[in-house]
Amino acid sequence: MPKKPSTEGAALDDQWTRHCLEIASRRAFAWVVLGVLAFGGQLALVFVADVRSDLPVALLGFSVVVVVLAASRRRPLAPVLSDREWRYVRVHWRNGLLVVHGERSLVLDVSAGPLARGRISRHRRAWLVAPDRFGNTVLTFRGVPRLFPARVRRR
Repeated sequence: MPKKPSTEGAALDDQWTRHCLEIASRRAFAWVVLGVLAFGGQLALVFVADVRSDLPVALLGFSVVVVVLAASRRRPLAPVLSDREWRYVRVHWRNGLLVVHGERSLVLDVSAGPLARGRISRHRRAWLVAPDRFGNTVLTFRGVPRLFPARVRRR
């Protein structure tokens, strides 16, 4: 398995991209299964075991949060990746936004956690798909099997 995307051909056809999408699908499926199990456990505790504590309420809350997050956080990446290629770019963080250096400099709002931000800060390189007309794009980083949706803030 490669550790970075290829800059030849459409990004959606790239082996690295397919690997990242497969991992994301497995992760989402695992969370949905965990939410369903929590909901089933909550039902079993209330109706079968007749438990009167805060545990069934906590399990119900957890299952609702998982379902809401699973329904709202999945942004479709295929339209952005379909006919564009990955481009290698140099990047750095400035005021919580990712600055992309290249032929056309961009400032992106990327939803990345602290571990990914630290890795990006150390390596200062990424692969980017050219933004669509609405300013949506996707980033990935060497050795991090995840696709990061981003939005252009400034060109």
